[in-house]
Order: sequence, then structure tokens, then C-alpha cells
Amino acid sequence: DFVYSWKCPRNSLECSDESDLQWQGWVIFSILMAAHLLKDIINGVKLLLFCGKRRHHFSSKIRYFWGGLFLTWISAFALYASVVYNYAIARSTTDIIANAVIIIFVVDVDEYLYKGIVAAKSFWD
Repeated sequence: DFVYSWKCPRNSLECSDESDLQWQGWVIFSILMAAHLLKDIINGVKLLLFCGKRRHHFSSKIRYFWGGLFLTWISAFALYASVVYNYAIARSTTDIIANAVIIIFVVDVDEYLYKGIVAAKSFWD
């Protein structure tokens, strides 16, 4: 839901911004997102660098390349989308922090599902 923070009264030529969002909210948002996504971005770049090593077979290089590219791209896209989303709808510092925590949780759902499948796999063997 896009929320307008500017209010323009009908009897005035002046508009006022009613947003409570402070720069501290963006700093906290940046710290939260960096703490969460930096690991994936670094691992993706490592895979991209790893695919250039001569000691690996060509098929391994291809897997490392695509894995690194996908991991880096999806992490950068999550960061971009969360910045655009928060810029569009956050009206207070509390909103931006809550949105960051929700985004981090949604991004982690696939890891939680994977851990659950690995734990349940022991019953299948």
C-alpha cells in the first residue's frame, strides 16, 4: 500500500510532509539488511571467483558460475526491492524497521524449509 506523506490543505498553497521517518531509521535498516544479506553476497562473489580456478573441471566451473551469479543477483535484488518498498510505504522509523524484519523473515523462509526437509529426510532413509 503506497501511502502519501504530503498533505496539502485546500485553503493553503503550502504542503507539509507528515512523515516521521528519520535518517536513523534508514541507518538501522541498512545495518539489518547488510547483516543479513552480506553473507550471501560474499559467498556468491567467492563462487564467481572460484569458477575461474584452473584446477576444476569445466562442468564444476559452470555450476560455480551459475550458483555464484544467482546467489549474488538474488541477494542484490532483495536489497534493491526492500529499499524501493520501504521508500514507497514507510512513514516512520518504526515502519522501516518492522518492514526490514518482515523482509528478512520472508527471505529466510526457504532456508527454514530446507532445514525442515533435511531433518525429515532422516525418517525417509
